[in-house]
Amino acid sequence: MLQGWWRVVLSEKVLRKIKSVVERATEGHRKLVDELSAMYARLSEEEAGLAAGAADLANAGPPAKGAKKFEMWISLKVGLPEGATPEPSFAGSQTYSVRTMSLKRAGTHFRTFFGDVDNVDEREADNSYPVHRSWKHFGAICEYLRDGSCALPGAYVPKTQDNRPASSEEAELLEFAREAAFYGLRPLLEQAVPKLLRLRYGANVRMLELLKEKGLLA
Repeated sequence: MLQGWWRVVLSEKVLRKIKSVVERATEGHRKLVDELSAMYARLSEEEAGLAAGAADLANAGPPAKGAKKFEMWISLKVGLPEGATPEPSFAGSQTYSVRTMSLKRAGTHFRTFFGDVDNVDEREADNSYPVHRSWKHFGAICEYLRDGSCALPGAYVPKTQDNRPASSEEAELLEFAREAAFYGLRPLLEQAVPKLLRLRYGANVRMLELLKEKGLLA
């Protein structure tokens, strides 16, 4: 009985050790999948809310004569607020100009803000509207807002006297996916995420099948 009990104790100890090793080895994978799944879930909620709001707006009829409205071209000042710690090479802010109609038609973030005339006066002294996000990937996102397409980021190799650190294509794509999700740009998210996952799991056919089942791959 004592030997049997000891074998049980040892086997449970081995199982706990194996479980701990497996959890440490798969922690990065689980965090990535959870984060991407949360992005899609949040975006679906935002899209549903916008659809409901659009129906209410249609029932309310046209705006009153003389009501406030946004100008034809909008200036967006993109940059993290004071107290945040952006990468040194992407500190401060950058200003981008976009047509109002482009903002009202793209994604959930700008459609929500610029679809509400109560936000007309929510601008700074220079008439720009603040966007409290890093401007690192906003140039590409702005191209998409203007033209409906943009290039996905790749790996970065620092040039001479460049204070921007080196980064992998996978890391850049994950950052870009986070920005696309924040702005609610589903087409960009659906371009970046599959490329990111295939870079990471391209040789693992079973993993790609599981990711398809989770809705992260087409």
